[in-house]
Amino acid sequence: MKRVKNMIQNSSLSHRILVAALQEFGTKGYSLSSTNTIALKADVSKGTVFKKFKSKAELFYAVYSIELDKFLSEYQTFQKVVSKNVFEQIIDIIIWKGNYTRDHPEAANVLLEGIANPPKEIKDKLLQSLVLLRELSISSLFSQINRDNLRDDISKETFERTLNLAIAGLQATYINKNVNYELLNSIKEESIEFLKIIIRGMEK
Repeated sequence: MKRVKNMIQNSSLSHRILVAALQEFGTKGYSLSSTNTIALKADVSKGTVFKKFKSKAELFYAVYSIELDKFLSEYQTFQKVVSKNVFEQIIDIIIWKGNYTRDHPEAANVLLEGIANPPKEIKDKLLQSLVLLRELSISSLFSQINRDNLRDDISKETFERTLNLAIAGLQATYINKNVNYELLNSIKEESIEFLKIIIRGMEK
């Protein structure tokens, strides 16, 4: 019984530390985050933090891994209802990711930093997740778009770079204005037409 009680207490301590770390990393970024502040917010000693997690980098990795699992779980659920049309898929994913970022800002910041600017101590450990996330990226859908009529001077790289720029424009126009699912249909129609116009501009 004592062993079970200790396990519950330890689990509770770890949970408190992870919650505090998510808030700290998610609002300040890795380099500006303080383990002293994390310990204070978790109501534990700094020694307890490092007893549970060997270093600040390992604590960040733990938070990143948990939030990545949550993200992937929700994304897999979302994919079950996404349209099979490639243009609709692209727009659906843009809006879903935007809403996920809006609903989970701290988690989104941690995931973004882990991808774009990972702590050097755990960079190699994060590479595996980067491969997985690339497979789930919007760019992975570009191969489904018909390119038979593209001009000879439009390479695969130019085609994909142009679409990525167009998608970034859509995100800036819609997602940053907190678009919600009530507007999804009108946004999809307008956005799909926009992408098709961009593609027609690269055709013969």
